[in-house]
Amino acid sequence: MRLRNRLAQRILVASALVGLLGTLGASILAIVLGVDAALAHGVRMSAALVLAPQASECRTTPGWRFRSPHGVEVEAYDLAQVGAGSPGARPDPQLLARLARGEREPSTFYLPLFHPDSAWAGASLMKLAEAGPCSLLEFRWPIMHERATVGGWVFVSAVLFTMLAATLSTFVVVHPLLQRLRGLHRAAGMLGATRYRSAADDQDDELGELSRVLDATHARVQEDATRIEAQKHALERHLADVAHDLKTPIASLQLSLELASTTPADPNAALLRQGIEDTVYLTSLVDNLHLACQLGEGIDPAAGDPRVELGQTVERVVRRLQQLARLLGLTVECSRPDEALWVRCNPTMLEQALGNLLHNAVTHGEAGGHVVAVLEDAEPGRFRLTVLDDGPGLSDKELQRLGERGFRAQATRRRATRGSGLGLSIVRELCHRVGFSLDFEPNVPRGLKVVIEGPRASASEPR
Repeated sequence: MRLRNRLAQRILVASALVGLLGTLGASILAIVLGVDAALAHGVRMSAALVLAPQASECRTTPGWRFRSPHGVEVEAYDLAQVGAGSPGARPDPQLLARLARGEREPSTFYLPLFHPDSAWAGASLMKLAEAGPCSLLEFRWPIMHERATVGGWVFVSAVLFTMLAATLSTFVVVHPLLQRLRGLHRAAGMLGATRYRSAADDQDDELGELSRVLDATHARVQEDATRIEAQKHALERHLADVAHDLKTPIASLQLSLELASTTPADPNAALLRQGIEDTVYLTSLVDNLHLACQLGEGIDPAAGDPRVELGQTVERVVRRLQQLARLLGLTVECSRPDEALWVRCNPTMLEQALGNLLHNAVTHGEAGGHVVAVLEDAEPGRFRLTVLDDGPGLSDKELQRLGERGFRAQATRRRATRGSGLGLSIVRELCHRVGFSLDFEPNVPRGLKVVIEGPRASASEPR
């Protein structure tokens, strides 16, 4: 996981930087405070040692100067005659200003970074009187290269030690923490899934508590999912039972209405036509609900290797819709090869899907229109079923969504208020499950063209 790797690197870098800054800060503070105190004491001691044998000479000789064997210089000034001077003048102007503010023995260091041209490592002033040739002493000590080299090595050692400590702390403290976080991340990613694996973090801290919360949440999600799935299956079974019970009385009602509508002079012909249209719609709706429940239950339309003769199925669907089409002023026809054309699919499900296609073309057609179903060999081993109508057609954008559950074109909504797009969505789902392709295209110059293609099956008796 890239994020976790970055986190480990950031923790390591942050620990090293914090440790390094702490080391530098502590070192600088210790050096400044320690050296400043040491200089104050050293200046007093040096003044006492130097002036003890040469006190009279310092008081009587203007510009008196003393140099020790180790290179430390002491130079006397008349405090009443020295001024602020300019940078680089002696004594140091900054030290004089500090002395004037009341500091007893002001000291300074000439760091190479800020004073690259200085020949001294530092300087200090000591006030002995208000005036006189020996009233002010300036101590200057040379640059000690050997000590600088030792100090550099000490600094490098401190940096290396800090880096090592940060690395060890990262692997000793942070790495186990990251391991636990990885386990929690993995468990959270599979929360609610059947392959969920607990982080099993039983430590008595916040991460351990989080692991237990994830386990409890997973158990609750699984219980809810099981209950919802059981409710879903119960509802689908109930809908299937209701659809099955309604199918017979609706079919009987449709037959009665069709028989009654054979008398052209009947004054109730328009009502009978509407009744037939409604019963055909109800029959299709009930069958679609039953088929949708079966598909929702996971029933495989190709289970048991069923075979169905596609030509006969198309003819049955066309004959069943001819009476409705005649009442609406349309014609429904079909064309099929002379030889039998077998496919693998549940016969009832396939007939219902084809009925949805042709019923959709008939109900959305216009008076005087035509609906044609053409079954043919597409190529060796495959078939093609084309359903054509000369209805209002659909836009390219609507064609792309046709077959989605709940989608209806705007023109369809205006012409027929009922319907939810269930029929075409079932056609799409069934074709997908049995390996058929389904395409919706405009029928030039007007109307809709639906093409179903798929593999043929060997000849067999329908089951």
